[in-house]
Amino acid sequence: MGQVLSFGLTQYDVEELKDYCDGRFTQSEIEGLYRRFRALDRGRKGFISTEEFASIPELSINPLHTRMGQMFNHVNFKEFAYALRANSKRASREDRLRVIFSLFDVDNDGTLSPADLELMVRQLAGSFLSEEDVKVVVEMALKEAGASDAGLSFDDVAKALEGSELRMEVEMPTDY
Repeated sequence: MGQVLSFGLTQYDVEELKDYCDGRFTQSEIEGLYRRFRALDRGRKGFISTEEFASIPELSINPLHTRMGQMFNHVNFKEFAYALRANSKRASREDRLRVIFSLFDVDNDGTLSPADLELMVRQLAGSFLSEEDVKVVVEMALKEAGASDAGLSFDDVAKALEGSELRMEVEMPTDY
């Protein structure tokens, strides 16, 4: 099986995760992520629930925390680390774009439809925009991005965000 490290993973597990996450994490970052995952998994079930994910203080102020919680519902550690790889300082631009796209693709159909975008704009704006304003914002965004009637593909979003800076780096815990 391999040498068990002091926190529960084997060296083989760490190496496998480094490969699975495309080298985005160092060994110490994986170890820190695992400790954080274990702290979130209060029932020691081997996965974290939406409620456990929502308990992360840094996320409670994010207007998209509900959607993020849905994406992280019942994820095991391998899925948790893979999903967070876009937040590594070694993540590629495409990694970051794919996370943004997934966050906005509420129905997971591979297209940012007007309905997906309306829901996300509502979550971002809260009560500051009327329903009519939400529709206008979505319509303008789709038109500006050159969307088809179905919405935006990943390539459309990548092209629309070309040249923009995508800052998503998070200091990965190494001594949690």
